Amino acid sequence: MNQPIRPVINNTQAPTYKLAKYINLKLQQVFKLPNTYNIKHTQEIAEDLRNIRIKETDRIITPDIKDLYVNLPTNLLLNVTKHWLQMNNNEGTTITQILYITKIILEQNYFQYSEAIFKP
Repeated sequence: MNQPIRPVINNTQAPTYKLAKYINLKLQQVFKLPNTYNIKHTQEIAEDLRNIRIKETDRIITPDIKDLYVNLPTNLLLNVTKHWLQMNNNEGTTITQILYITKIILEQNYFQYSEAIFKP
């Protein structure tokens, strides 16, 4: 049985956790993108699902997101971020700083299990 390892990690104690939350808030203010496909917590999705009319013949499917994060190319994410920052008339220094911080956050991806430290 060759099952992939997909650890679920609480990263609230990670060195860049607070920085990531701050940059996320700033990027949301800059981009002004609708959160059409995002949820903030399980209560939100539970409420959304409660309001959906489902027939007996309908099925709800949840995709396996095992490869979602690890398959996002860092360079592409940084290019898209840079594009949206430029589109929203941000200064060059601001763009450079946000991209630098975002790169650090994206590359800081490790976890500890027992005494060993892993970098996926």
